[in-house]
Amino acid sequence: MLFLPLGVYTLLLHILVPPAHANSPLFFVTTALVNFDARIVQGWSGGGGERWSITNDSNYPFSGREFGAADRWTLKGSQTFGSGYPYGNVDNTTIAGRPFPYGLWPLYWGNNMMGSGEYGPALDGVRPGGQLVTIPLKTEDGTYNITEGEMYHIIGDRDSATYMMISLVRSCHVSPAWPVKFDPTSPISTVKMEDVIQYYRASSFALASPRYNNSFARSSTNTESTESTPIPDTIRYSEFHKCLDDVIMNALAIMNWAPGYSPTPVADAIWVAFSLLTCAIIIVLWFVHTVRFHWRNFKRKRRAAKRRKAEMIAARNRSLMYEMYP
Repeated sequence: MLFLPLGVYTLLLHILVPPAHANSPLFFVTTALVNFDARIVQGWSGGGGERWSITNDSNYPFSGREFGAADRWTLKGSQTFGSGYPYGNVDNTTIAGRPFPYGLWPLYWGNNMMGSGEYGPALDGVRPGGQLVTIPLKTEDGTYNITEGEMYHIIGDRDSATYMMISLVRSCHVSPAWPVKFDPTSPISTVKMEDVIQYYRASSFALASPRYNNSFARSSTNTESTESTPIPDTIRYSEFHKCLDDVIMNALAIMNWAPGYSPTPVADAIWVAFSLLTCAIIIVLWFVHTVRFHWRNFKRKRRAAKRRKAEMIAARNRSLMYEMYP
């Protein structure tokens, strides 16, 4: 049996066990009642796969539209509402009639802004992930050197926002807070369209700051517009803001591969091959290191023995010389 150091065993265990996240939320998006078509939206998912078309079900408001297939590499949009669609951008003046690349509907800002009226509160009962909510993001942990009053808000469907909050609490030391219903038409709403500093997931999720006011937010009629008020340096270079953006990019729930179209077998084969190769390299390196250590130790002891023997012979010779010449 090969006995390896504890650290090597730990490293091997880390390599051989596939990575798993303590918080990997998922929820189902049902798009038809005639055959119960459903897809999974999951946090930390890579997305991708093939596009699907929503089954022609008279009870579903968006029958026939394409959805799914978008991956995490295309998750980020811009500060312009309607940005971030990896496909389906036929008319840049509206988001009405567009597909759902990540499986979730875009936000609703009231007054049919950019054609978003068709995703309004009247359909909250069937909105994937639940009704729109907002959650404040603050930190009092002391990890970041934040400026006074620095805070943010996430806006999105209830499930995505709640699961996202869990990841942000763990990774960015955000103070826990529950979601509240988001009503963009309320005059006392804590988050306005002008506050959004980043849209994600085909404008179905957003990060906002009350310290930012984008004067172009409501006047733009082009979802591909790059015009926006510059983000203040206190936000742009904030380590807290950077952490929030990074975690959202990695953890925000998006639609998984379609059933029967999964990269899992290939990915597993690659993972196993990589793991075995890595283990073999580690064992060889450990073996070489151990052999070299023992060989050097053996040579050191041999040299010491030779030195002691030479000293003993020299001492004896000196003694004999003393007796021969009194």
